Amino acid sequence: MWASSSALVTVRVPSVICGRSGSAAASSANVTGNGVGAGAAVSAMTGHGTRSRCPEMWYAPVLRGHPTGWASIEITDQSRRGYASPLATHWKGVLMSRKSTRARMVRGLESVSGRLGYELQPIQKAPDIRPNVVPPAVPPLAPVWPLPRTPEVTDDEIRAGFAEFDHWHYAYAFAGGVSFAAKHEVVRSITDAPERPLQRFSHFMPDVLAANGGTLEGLRVLDIACNSGFWSIQAALLGAEVVGFDARPELIAQANLVKRIVGVDNVDFKQLNFFDMTPEALGGTFDVVLNLGVLYHLPQALDTLERTRAMTTKHILLDTGVHTTTNAAVYVRWENPYDIHAAADPGIVALPSRSAIDFMLHHMGMSSWYEVPHRSEDLPLDYLRGNRTSWMITV
Repeated sequence: MWASSSALVTVRVPSVICGRSGSAAASSANVTGNGVGAGAAVSAMTGHGTRSRCPEMWYAPVLRGHPTGWASIEITDQSRRGYASPLATHWKGVLMSRKSTRARMVRGLESVSGRLGYELQPIQKAPDIRPNVVPPAVPPLAPVWPLPRTPEVTDDEIRAGFAEFDHWHYAYAFAGGVSFAAKHEVVRSITDAPERPLQRFSHFMPDVLAANGGTLEGLRVLDIACNSGFWSIQAALLGAEVVGFDARPELIAQANLVKRIVGVDNVDFKQLNFFDMTPEALGGTFDVVLNLGVLYHLPQALDTLERTRAMTTKHILLDTGVHTTTNAAVYVRWENPYDIHAAADPGIVALPSRSAIDFMLHHMGMSSWYEVPHRSEDLPLDYLRGNRTSWMITV
């Protein structure tokens, strides 16, 4: 038995039966409910089942007889951090005939799910509305690392400045061998890895430059929720005129410290809540907007994208966590400001799926967009697993 950590559980039941020509016909259904009893639904439908060694897997046999095909049930729940925790169950059984087997499965699901307060609904495959854009071949690009530093700031001053803050979202390294690890309230190997931002830079920043003729020189760049300024500083070192903002005053203080150490004057940091972001508040629109790790910390994904769209005349780089379901869906959860990379205020936050984001971009009338491909395996684990991805968007 298991209990979901979220308010939504999806039970997807594809029934695949081989036809006379050897081709496969498929149908599927969803069962949604409060998440506490989906495990019971699985075992109740079969009458028995066994737990595998993996605590996230439940295996149970169904339908016995002569082998003519396969059926499967997949249950996914929403984990506390907003990523899919697959509870995938593969049910093997004998399908006596196409009609009788499908009817038997549907009747069984309707009966069990109804008793547990679930509703059975058909899955409708989302249409492919992505524009036919082939991601460009881009030259590799590495961040400026370690960061340069002005001679006016000594090693001791740098160390004293970093020591003033208990937590740092990014690790930093400066010329001369002075470096600092990331420090979070909640230690996680993914977010604390010092190579993570460097890998991300090499993943999507080449596409930003390619979309702008190969350079950011002289362009206005906005860094939404800039944290300690890692991306703002990198864009400034590439020649852009940068504005970065964040809601937390301590993060703006960190960003200004890094700015002073590096000695760049083409970046400006402001304390600002995301919902106060307007062209008037930030000196006009921008050529490029960086929306990096913001979307899943806010309650309304479409509203977040529309506000981002209002800030640019050309391009948006969207980098975000995504739910791994293939359905066009937005999953919600509660998030507290438990760390410097979490939501600034407690409340509901939204985690869209890939296809949901595509629908939103289509709804907003974006000119074109593409998902940045994995051109290397040197990526953070959440990218490789499909829990996070990036879009290059032309407005």
